[in-house]
Formats: sequence, C-alpha cells, structure tokens
Amino acid sequence: MALKHKFLFRRIAQSLGILLLLVVAFTVYANLCVEKYAENRIFSTVCTVPHNRVALLLGTSPLNRYGRPNSYFTNRIVTAAELYHAGKVDYIIASGDNHTKQYNEPSAMRDSLIAQGVPADRIILDFAGFRTLDSVVRAKEVFGCDSLTIISQDDHSARALYLAEANGIQAVAISAPIMAGRRVRVRLALREWLARDRMMLDIWFGKRPHFLGDKIEIPNVPMQRSYSTADGMTIKILNPSDITASLDSLVVEFRNTRDVYGMTGEWFEITKLDNGVWQEVPCDNKYTDENGETVCFNSIGYIVLPDTTFRITVKPWFYEKPFTPGIYRLAKRFDYPPYPRNQDVDTAYVEFEIR
Repeated sequence: MALKHKFLFRRIAQSLGILLLLVVAFTVYANLCVEKYAENRIFSTVCTVPHNRVALLLGTSPLNRYGRPNSYFTNRIVTAAELYHAGKVDYIIASGDNHTKQYNEPSAMRDSLIAQGVPADRIILDFAGFRTLDSVVRAKEVFGCDSLTIISQDDHSARALYLAEANGIQAVAISAPIMAGRRVRVRLALREWLARDRMMLDIWFGKRPHFLGDKIEIPNVPMQRSYSTADGMTIKILNPSDITASLDSLVVEFRNTRDVYGMTGEWFEITKLDNGVWQEVPCDNKYTDENGETVCFNSIGYIVLPDTTFRITVKPWFYEKPFTPGIYRLAKRFDYPPYPRNQDVDTAYVEFEIR
C-alpha cells in the first residue's frame, strides 16, 4: 500500500512538473511573440511618432492602492496631451473601466486631458474598455479605426500592439514614462507576463469584448498640423486651403514666439507618409546633382523677428508631378542666434493632405 501511494505521489509530482514546464514555455513563447512584433513600433518621444487620426489612451486608475496619485495614469495623460498639441493625433479615445458609478476611468481621463489643454470635443469616451482586448477591438468595430496610436507604458503598449495586429489594425505606440520603485516595477512586470498568456489564449479562442453596441463615427477634421524640433517656431499653410495634386505653390507663415529673432532660408523638403514612415517625394532628375541632392536653392536668409509672423511662398516645381493623394509634410529649417552654430539647425514642419 505504501509503495502504491509513493508511486501515485511520484506520478502527481511528475505531472505537475510537466505542467509547470509547459506554462513556463508558453509564457516565454507569448512574451517573445509580443516583444518581437512590438520592436520598432513603440516610440519614446512625441516628435518621432507618425501621425494617426486617432489615439487610443488605455485606462488605469487615477489613484494607486495607497490613495495617492498614480504616476502611470498621470504620465499617460501628459503623453496624450503632448501628442495632441504636437499635431500627431486629431482625436483621443479615452478607453477604460466604468463598472460602477464610483469607478470611472474614462471620465477621469477626460477631465485630466482637458486640464492639459486638450479640447473636450477632441476626446471620445469609451466606457466599455474593461480590458485591453475590449479597448482595442472596440476601437475598430465601434469607432471604425483601422489605424491607431496607442498610449500606455512600454510593456502594456507592446501587448496592445499585438492585439491590434491580431484584429487587423495598423498601430504604433508611444511609451509613457515609468516613475515607480523597483518593487512596483517587478510586480507589474510579472502581471504583464501573465496577461500576455491570457491575451494569446484570447486570440486563439476568438475572445470577444464584453460589449460592442452601435457604431460611433469619428468626424474628419481639416488636415494641417504644425510642430518643430525646438520651441518657439511654427509654420502653417495659408493658401491654398484645398491642396490638389498639381500643387503649384504654398503660401507659408512662420510664427516666432521667442523673444529673439530667428532665421530661415529658401531650403524646404516635402515628404509623404507611407505605411507610417515619412518618405521623400521624388525630384525631377534634371534638378539634382550626381549625388541625388537638389541643386535649385539660393543662399538667401530671411529674418523672423521676435513675436511676429513672416510669410514666404514655397514653389515645389522641382518635384515630380502630379502628387498622389495622401498625407504630406513640408519641412523648413530655421535657426536662432548665436551664429554660426556648431550643431544642426532646427526644423519646423507642417503636415497637410492631398485628396
């Protein structure tokens, strides 16, 4: 009898050992899949993120377990606001849990975004984002998003990106900073590893969100966004208001909000957004040298006085025509004193659309 019990215990121990190995192997597999896919799709700075019409802000509690402000929540809000103000997104879906009247992540995110200067009409509330899967799938099936910029911390963003890919969404992510102690980081990392296991099973077994509901249309907005590599200088296109494929000229206005003058020249560059990457528009070969560099700019400097605007006409006659429909970006270099500088000059950008 004792031998039989000993044999039974050994079989149970072996089975548990095999099960544990399978769980570990599955966890490693799930995490490798997520990390591999997310590689080069998570950006750490706002200026490097490609434009998307909609950002998906993933919810978390405004307060931590001790009742103090949650840095994960705060940093996601700040990152989302920076993304909007930089012209990288037009709308922000604030998606989170609202399972009780006392716990309302989307409303808390909306109030915090408004406090950061994001207009209320550019914030869309999703009260049924109970899980990351719900938030991502609803972004497509309820709000009609085929592309997204996901906002969360690094590990969470990677999982959301994998879910987006599994549901036919082209997505990139921006990583909100992590300001937490080592113990908190380890605890959340372990939880994230297990969450990726569950995510993989959800994908394999076709798990659906708790709620879908009627479709909600996100309106289009005029396509023009301005930002620069240094604070104080922005540009916008004044004319034409409706840019067509012929694109003979653009009237561009610089605005210098610094208390020192800036300087710009004739150089400009037009790039097109292609699968999330800015690609230079081809030039007519007769306007380039043997190295492919454009040789049609004069060495002329224009001064933009402090707290003023300056207009210049840009004529892209050396580019191949016609321009195909899509999202484009005009780049103009500028500089501040003292001169000469031993580093690269700054660049101002304005994005526009050719329909």
